[in-house]
Amino acid sequence: MFEFSAMVEGLKNIATKTESTQEVYKIEKIKEWDQKDIEMEKLPLEDQWKYKVEYMNPLEQELQNANDAERYMSDDIGLNEKTREFSDPTYIDEIRAKNENVDQVLTRQEESLKTNNSDLNYQRVDEQLERYKGTVFEHQLKDTLKDHFDKVEDKQQVVQVEWGETKPDVILRGSLDDIKIGELEINKGEDLFIEAKCGSSDYIRNEMGHMLKQVEGHDGNSLVVVTKDYLDINPDVRAEFEKKLAEKNSSVYVVDVTATDVSIGLTNSLRL
Repeated sequence: MFEFSAMVEGLKNIATKTESTQEVYKIEKIKEWDQKDIEMEKLPLEDQWKYKVEYMNPLEQELQNANDAERYMSDDIGLNEKTREFSDPTYIDEIRAKNENVDQVLTRQEESLKTNNSDLNYQRVDEQLERYKGTVFEHQLKDTLKDHFDKVEDKQQVVQVEWGETKPDVILRGSLDDIKIGELEINKGEDLFIEAKCGSSDYIRNEMGHMLKQVEGHDGNSLVVVTKDYLDINPDVRAEFEKKLAEKNSSVYVVDVTATDVSIGLTNSLRL
């Protein structure tokens, strides 16, 4: 497992040694804000966060990224490293070969482009793939985790909850060993339920309410697995979401790939 804590400690040491440089930078940053006549407290939280990130000292940004990586992206089964392949057309081809439905969907898009290569049709196919990338993402998670569990549920299971019913995206039965994914510790023999989201930061934020409902159908160990776009969401918004998730005995794990990466890989995997 990657030693995130060592990396964070190293960055903290660098930050201490460059304290005077940091102070000069902060003064200049404040001057820039004043010159732009921006009243930060009047901006929406998300805009405040984006503005602060834009003017963040590169060292501060690197330290923040390291802290986020340690918190959201650590595991002891090599999962995060494997998720970097989710945008690789070769790996997408492997998923396609193992899943008839995925192959059928991609084949239809290929045949459509071969018979009509107009810009308008390319746009239509691109929109179709955008809508389908979440399904591919779920198959990738199943494929990546299958060797650590006794069984992967191939068909979605309907779970009755207080407000109706839900269908968990990924269900893995019987962990073969004690493992840790993010903050979640899974004991040998236990199951894992996953709610998966592959999309932009705005999309993930808009889906937070839906995800909070979905995890109510998770019987036991529960994870919300999202693309790296999640880290672009305001930390206060993330903290509130994670607090509500914790109340439902669930937590967040972030894979090391963005939704755009998956989209590009999916397009490049087409056999034209």
